Amino acid sequence: MEVFQRARWWTRDGNYVKCDLCPHLCWLEDHDLGICGVRKNIGMQLFTLNYGKVCVATLDSIEKKPIFHYRPGSKLYSVGTAGCNLECASCQNYELAKGVIGHIPYTSMTPEAIVGEAVAKGANGLGWTFNEPVVWSEFVVDASVEAKKKGLYSMINTNGFIQKGAREDLLSAIDVMKIDVKAFSDEFYRSICNGMLDPVLETCTVARERGVHVELAYLMVPGMNDSDVELKAFATWARDSMGPDVPVHLFRFSPEYKLLQLPKESMERMRQAREITKSAGIHYVYIGGVIAAEEQNTYCPSCGELIVSRKGEEPSEKLFVKGDQMSKFCPSFSDIVVRAKRGRCPKCGEAIKIKFA
Repeated sequence: MEVFQRARWWTRDGNYVKCDLCPHLCWLEDHDLGICGVRKNIGMQLFTLNYGKVCVATLDSIEKKPIFHYRPGSKLYSVGTAGCNLECASCQNYELAKGVIGHIPYTSMTPEAIVGEAVAKGANGLGWTFNEPVVWSEFVVDASVEAKKKGLYSMINTNGFIQKGAREDLLSAIDVMKIDVKAFSDEFYRSICNGMLDPVLETCTVARERGVHVELAYLMVPGMNDSDVELKAFATWARDSMGPDVPVHLFRFSPEYKLLQLPKESMERMRQAREITKSAGIHYVYIGGVIAAEEQNTYCPSCGELIVSRKGEEPSEKLFVKGDQMSKFCPSFSDIVVRAKRGRCPKCGEAIKIKFA
């Protein structure tokens, strides 16, 4: 009989167990699964079914996450499991997000083993990605704490949909977050993602207050969340709540999962969106999900001098789950060239908001 790890964030009430991990606050009868598919009431206790179960693991650059303003050129040992607490119709990694542990191959690993693998492969940090790491929080926290002992940082690629108690524990262990803001309307979150916008925005601002390095991503879905009005509202919030130096990655939508009927977002619209976001006062705006040059370089916000050049290319390593390729929209990066001098623009001396080491 398989032994599961007891979950950390839950309460018992009568004949139910309430999961306190995310804002869904699932009320579960005995043997019920949460919306995420990986947390279960077993004998009136909540258990996490995916603790230490690694479905995907690979060494890649931090730029691939994408993180552009934290230790450019450093390497992550990126790992993922199964499960997600949102149900996005536009999901790019639905094989894992909606996958079932046991139906998807996995390797059981301890936090110490994960860190040992990362060190052996020459990684500078751990990357929690591919599925939604929030539903893996017990293991993410434990392994990230272990990573710090070995001098590694921890980065999480997340939807930010998490409750306060679990979030505080997670933020105490994590150094870097890329948070996906799916749209800037609660209606989109409820109808397309089965979620809510406000908890995500709260995670962004709280992480910033805690000193965690945060970068934001926004997937441009044609006709659904890419209007000028919504983009300007998102950019204005980001400027006022996260600061003008927060990096923003605008991702180009490609038809996936339940939105196959939609067209691919045009590059013309992506460039328009970039200008709208920059015009709202965001200093560093990138276009993700494309093999590009200028739109993925960092320029001085003061004088326009090239600060970091990034050469995008097709992924060098294909990742598969049950025969399905994952992370199709994430290019790899090579030839990362940093031109800053002691953290400043080499031309005008402006301080560049990048952690270089």
